[in-house]
Amino acid sequence: ALNSAETMSRPILLMMMCIAGMVGGALWALIPAALKAYWKVNEVIATLLLNYIALYSLKFLMYGPWRNPRSFGFPLTKIFDLNAQLPKLISHTRIHLGLIFGIIAAIIIWIIIKKTKFGYEIRVIGENEIAARYAGINIAKNIILAMIISGGLAGLAGMAQISGIIHMLQIEINPDYGYTAIIVAWLSGLNALTAMIVSFFLGGLFAGASQIQITMKVPIGIVGLIESSILFFLLGGAILTNYKLYYKGRKII
Repeated sequence: ALNSAETMSRPILLMMMCIAGMVGGALWALIPAALKAYWKVNEVIATLLLNYIALYSLKFLMYGPWRNPRSFGFPLTKIFDLNAQLPKLISHTRIHLGLIFGIIAAIIIWIIIKKTKFGYEIRVIGENEIAARYAGINIAKNIILAMIISGGLAGLAGMAQISGIIHMLQIEINPDYGYTAIIVAWLSGLNALTAMIVSFFLGGLFAGASQIQITMKVPIGIVGLIESSILFFLLGGAILTNYKLYYKGRKII
């Protein structure tokens, strides 16, 4: 489709790219989903290991058939045609249509989790898998569906990043957005609507990182330190809320 971008309708091409991103992400997520559902393989370990498979597969393509012959040996594709680039919402900024995708996705996920039977079953499984099994909930099916949806959304986010910001495919496409998303999830209390607010806050930290480095003469890693500190104190507060600390039989906290 990208090879025919100049002759294709922009809305149709962008829709095809969105579908391709979501399908690709969903199929990739199906692997750890099946491992988790049927063989109890830890999904964190499985997905982290699959990241390396994806990375080196991408490197093979970027150094091989997908490399731009005019890139002077660098692993880059051709710059996407204008039809294959997500339109800007505000000119002369990096704010593009992908922002709307994210807002719509967050609202839909919130509705699914809070208002549907599938969402209720997912919450029960997350709270107590043993109780969910006794209640007759199909745990394997729900795990697979949840992972497929998550993978599809991740694929859509990746497509938006490439099409809306970078405008070409390259090996390094994100500064640890996936790990930041874990912090967003915890800070938002696993609430999709709250996650939008937290995302804007952390996005502001990312956007201001370069200015902080220039004006305050501090390393850019200070942003990661701030994120980690926020998460650390949040989890620490949750522990103190859910557990009591005793010393020699006397309650301390």
